[in-house]
Amino acid sequence: MNKIWKQYAKERYQRVFGILALWGFLNFYLFFLCDADFYVWDLIYLNLLLGSVAVCVLVCDFFRYRRLQKCLAGEECKEQELEKLMGMQIYRAWKQEEEQQKKELLQQKKYLEDLSDYIARWSHEAKLPLAALKLMNGRNENEELRKEMESSIARLESLMHTVLMGSKLERPEHDVKFERILLEEVIKESIQNQAFFLIRTHFELDIQVKDIWIYSDRRWMVYLLDQLIGNAVKYKKENPKIVFWAEEKERGQVRFGIQDFGIGIPKEELPYVFQKGYVGKNLRKGNYYSTGMGLYFVEKIGKLLHIKISLSSEEGQGCCVTLDFQNLSEYFLTETDR
Repeated sequence: MNKIWKQYAKERYQRVFGILALWGFLNFYLFFLCDADFYVWDLIYLNLLLGSVAVCVLVCDFFRYRRLQKCLAGEECKEQELEKLMGMQIYRAWKQEEEQQKKELLQQKKYLEDLSDYIARWSHEAKLPLAALKLMNGRNENEELRKEMESSIARLESLMHTVLMGSKLERPEHDVKFERILLEEVIKESIQNQAFFLIRTHFELDIQVKDIWIYSDRRWMVYLLDQLIGNAVKYKKENPKIVFWAEEKERGQVRFGIQDFGIGIPKEELPYVFQKGYVGKNLRKGNYYSTGMGLYFVEKIGKLLHIKISLSSEEGQGCCVTLDFQNLSEYFLTETDR
């Protein structure tokens, strides 16, 4: 209530000041400029009468203002009532603006859907020439060149997958299926996706996860882990290693961590690592420039899957990303543990 009063006073102060100014002028005129036979009690009576009317007008205006704010905030309100509260001309202008905004939102939504469909078609079409490149590279007798080609092809496949999943993040509402999944299987599937880079860079993997179940979308979880493993490969040091660990705090509530031992992130950059396109002051270079999109996608997927994500790091010591899963079995009506 206090907030509404303050907002009302801020928006209506000119009206209140006008009433007070008119009231003061009327008193000045009657008391000092009228004839001497004017009775003081008449002035007091007139002031009480005008004061009562002014208070009633302001109180009614305040309740009307409060009701209008509630209607605009989404509370159920009939069209006729809203038109009465706003005034016919203002209401018509507001409705026209609202219709225009709805039209623009629909156009934007259609544009994003068309763009997402185009990216999906392009990604699938691009798989054919990539498959042909793999076959041709298999007959390449130059071993050094063949390995370089394999690396480039694997990188292209990873980028295509990132583009495809990134486009789906713009409208994921029909592309999420929550189910009870075994965390270890998700980890191994993501490792398989990144196997070429992990083997090439001689990563040591330590999976300390056994018989831990989570409620999530399998495909999005694999893609999330792809981003984290990919970051570990980019920013590795000598004798690279990744540790996967998990603990079940309560029934269905799981804390899952991915620890690498790479170059780490400077302390002053930690608040910004999930921002879109943020690459740090040194561009975070490995063998290629960072795009600053990996952790941005991780955070968006975390929100999509109702996962709390946190990151800790020390420069030169590596990073640890922690994912906290809630028990969503009842909410999503999925199969529960026995």
